[in-house]
Amino acid sequence: MQPTIVKTSEAYDFLALVPQLVGFQPEQSMVLVAFRGNRTCGALRFNLPEPDAAGKVHKRIATTLIGTLCKIPGVDAVVPVAYTSESFATAPGLPSGIPHAIPHERFMGCLVKRAELSGFLVRDALCVGADAWGSYLDAECPPGGRPLTEIAASTVHESLPVLGRGSLGTLASGTELPRVAPARRERVARAYRRYCALQPSADPQAELLPVVGEVLDPLEITEEALTWNVTAPDTDAIAQLLFVLQAPGNRDQVMLQFAFGRAAGETARVVNQYYWALQAVTGRTIDDLVEEEGEERRPAEAVIVGDLMLGLTDTRPDPERIERAIALLKTVVASAPKAARLAPLCMLSWLSWALGRGSVAGIFVEQALAIDPDYGMAELLYRMLCAGLLPDWAYAVPFDDRGAGRGSGPT
Repeated sequence: MQPTIVKTSEAYDFLALVPQLVGFQPEQSMVLVAFRGNRTCGALRFNLPEPDAAGKVHKRIATTLIGTLCKIPGVDAVVPVAYTSESFATAPGLPSGIPHAIPHERFMGCLVKRAELSGFLVRDALCVGADAWGSYLDAECPPGGRPLTEIAASTVHESLPVLGRGSLGTLASGTELPRVAPARRERVARAYRRYCALQPSADPQAELLPVVGEVLDPLEITEEALTWNVTAPDTDAIAQLLFVLQAPGNRDQVMLQFAFGRAAGETARVVNQYYWALQAVTGRTIDDLVEEEGEERRPAEAVIVGDLMLGLTDTRPDPERIERAIALLKTVVASAPKAARLAPLCMLSWLSWALGRGSVAGIFVEQALAIDPDYGMAELLYRMLCAGLLPDWAYAVPFDDRGAGRGSGPT
C-alpha cells in the first residue's frame, strides 16, 4: 500500500492532520509526531500529566515518553502536541519570557528539553485547547491563542483520501459496541447454551469439536467470521465462535489467525495439540507444563507462537484482517452473555495493541477485568499495558517505507 503524502505549510494545517495520524480526535493527550527526514513516520499518544504535578514527576514522564520515541528506527525530529480541555484564556503564566500563557507550558518545556538532549530536532511544539490553539515556540502567538476555526478550515482535509475525510471519533468512541436488539441477544444466548450443553467435557479444547453431527473447526470458523456482515451476522455463527473461544488455546489460535493469517492459526493449533496431549497424560495445567518445560525444551512452534503473542518479532500482522476482526468481535461482545464476553474482550484488547493502539487496548482489558479480575489473559494484558510495552513490529520500518506520509503509530 502506497503512503498518502499530505503536505502542510502552516501549523494549523499540521494540527488538522494529527487526528488522522492517530486515528481519533485526541483528548487530554500528549501526541508525539515522529519524523524521519521531512515525513512523518508515526504518532505516539500518551495521557497528559496533571499540570500542577511536581517537577520531578514531569521530568520522569518526559524521559519515558522520549525513551519510547527513541525505539522508532531512523527518527530524527519530533513535534509534540498537547490536547487539553483547559483554556488559553485562563492558563497560568510562567516566567518563561514568552509574553503569553499556554496550558501545560511547564510540562511541554520539560519535554522539549528532554527531546533536544536526546538528539531530536523539535520542529515545533503545539497546543490545542478548549478555546484556541498555539505554539509554545512562537513568541508572536497572541494572548488567548489562535482561533480553532483555522484548524477546522484547513485545506488539508481536502488532500486526504475520500475514506479518510470526515469527523473522527474520540479514543473512547473507538471502544463503543454496536447496539444489538434484545431478541437477537437472546437468540445468541440460546444457541450458545445449546453448544455448551452438547460439549461432553467442561472445557471445549479439542482441535475439532464434534457437536451433533457438526464439526466446529476453529480454523474454518475464523476465516468464515472474517466474511461476516458485521451489522447483522448470523446468530448461530456468533454462538459457535463464542463457544470455541472459551478455551484459552482456541482463543489464542483464533486471535493470531485473525492477525497474521491462516498459517499462524495452523501453527497455533499444532502447539495446542501438543500441550493438550501432555495435559491428558499428566493431568497438569498447561501453565504448569509450560513453566516446567523451559525455553530450551519448548517446541519450535511454541516459541513462534509465544513471540507473536508477546510482540517479540518484527513480523507485521495484517492490519486489514485485524480491523475486520475488531469490527466483528465488537458485535460478538455486544451479543454475548456477560460471562462469555471475557475471551472476545481480551482479543479486542490484544488486537488493538497489535495495531499500536495501547490506549484503546487498555479500555477493553479494563472491561474484561470488571467482569472477572482473575481472568488470566486480562491480567497479563493489564501488566503489559501498564509497563508501556508495545510490539516490536510497531517500531519496525516497513519494507516499502521510505518515509511515510500519513499513517498511525503507537497510541
